[in-house]
Amino acid sequence: MSSHYSRRIHLAQNYIRQHFEDEIVLADVAKAAHLSPYHFHRVFTACTQETPIDFLRRIRVEHAAQLLLVQPPIRLIDIAVRCGFKSQALLARAFRAHFGMTASEWRRGAFWQHDGHYWRWKAEGRQQNSKHCKNSQRAQPVLSTLFQMRTAEFVAVRQGRQPSYVRALRIEHKAPIQRIFLWQQGIGREQMLALWQVLLRWGIAQGWLQAVVDTPGALGLTPTAPALLGISRTVDNPNITEPTRCRYEAGFVLPPGLSLSVAQCRCGDNELLRDELPGGPCVVIDFVGRLADEPLMVEYFYNVWLPQSDWVLADRPAYLEVPLSNAGQVLHPDMLLETRWCIPVRKRRSSANE
Repeated sequence: MSSHYSRRIHLAQNYIRQHFEDEIVLADVAKAAHLSPYHFHRVFTACTQETPIDFLRRIRVEHAAQLLLVQPPIRLIDIAVRCGFKSQALLARAFRAHFGMTASEWRRGAFWQHDGHYWRWKAEGRQQNSKHCKNSQRAQPVLSTLFQMRTAEFVAVRQGRQPSYVRALRIEHKAPIQRIFLWQQGIGREQMLALWQVLLRWGIAQGWLQAVVDTPGALGLTPTAPALLGISRTVDNPNITEPTRCRYEAGFVLPPGLSLSVAQCRCGDNELLRDELPGGPCVVIDFVGRLADEPLMVEYFYNVWLPQSDWVLADRPAYLEVPLSNAGQVLHPDMLLETRWCIPVRKRRSSANE
């Protein structure tokens, strides 16, 4: 989408994400995007492949699903109110329509199986997507190709062994982060690398990076500012939201005191956005490996470390800090990555009202 519409849709989606628990009408969202309701509806639908009201409904029911995973003891009526539903019955109807099961069945979680990429639905002989996840009988899940290729490593992790790709794991209180970024819909590996190529070329134009390789489809760089830090995050939970609809954001942490003009924020045909990520307690994981190694780290953290810790997930998106020393390589899916995963958490409570 053009930079003009990218910003407008960003404003609209942010407005919906911040106010989905309230009564929202099309005119409110269009006003936030600085467009007329008629023009906004056409632009939003064309660019995102769903109408604004469909996006609102999806955000509401997916947030309810997230609360059921992150904070299971919350009453369904309270979740309904927090997610913009006027009654528990309306939440129940929307939940079943979207996920194919009741909220109570989702909360019990007996159908989940982590396959090395995401948590998948247990189904008869195949993995289903979230819109067809209801199954009447328990069956062995189909293992992913990655799991089949690296079964011994996954078994070791599931037995409690920390993978070598996790160089350190600790709790830190992260300060708020000022960032500039671009966003896209979709979290395919090639999509993410392509977005980073756009950002790194912008970094060259700012003098933050120096090109050492520049060939079609590949870019190798060396940072001229050693402290320069990239940052990325997937806003939606890919265990809940279809990967093609997940929002991915990538950009740079702004050093304190640095200001950029409107012209400097032009990034090819795009315009860099700016905001602040909130601080708070996080599990910080130092990862060194390849993209195909990340599922082993994910498996260890979510299925081994977190359940045995005094912490639970907080209701904020995680993000990755990406040292720009990674940019010294040509970008490709098998490149060696050094990243810091920052996963918001809160202290586990002992009471039933956690």
